[in-house]
Amino acid sequence: MPILRRRIAHLAIAALLAIMWWPALAIAQDDCKPPPHVRPEKALRPLVDEATHRSPAVRALIDRLEGFDVTVYIRLQSFDQFDLEGRVGMLGAPSSHRYLVIELARGRTGYSQMVTLAHELFHATEIAAEPSVVDVHSLAAFYARIGIRTGNHAGRRTFETVGAAAAGEQTRRELRAFPSRSTDGT
Repeated sequence: MPILRRRIAHLAIAALLAIMWWPALAIAQDDCKPPPHVRPEKALRPLVDEATHRSPAVRALIDRLEGFDVTVYIRLQSFDQFDLEGRVGMLGAPSSHRYLVIELARGRTGYSQMVTLAHELFHATEIAAEPSVVDVHSLAAFYARIGIRTGNHAGRRTFETVGAAAAGEQTRRELRAFPSRSTDGT
């Protein structure tokens, strides 16, 4: 009988260890996932999460960027142009992987920033889909070719595309149709 009790005790301990080990294995596997291609700064994470929750267009743009050789950082920025809501630019391309930054204007409502986010994410997908864009010069040439020139503030040429404008408008409609989760009135 003592041998049977020891075996049962060993099996019970083994089962308990397996139960405790299984969640640790799942956590370890999550830690091995590559980092996302779209990386908002900490203060913007709730806004990006809300935008992806409320807008299928934003979610689709972020999902699409996961398939490209880009990393897109999202941050808040104070602009010297009052009417500038956001912009996208190149940080660099030291290898075949490219780095972009989306800057959203500080001091805007969350609603406005989410619409601008969609607009700029569309620009990021335009850039990501064009392998010839590897620096600021090729970026400017790309938008001179596909975009509509909208300005030249302080020597910085700006362009717009129909697709980015449409993405912003689509997100505006989706945000209006889907109630907000936030409590700040956005």
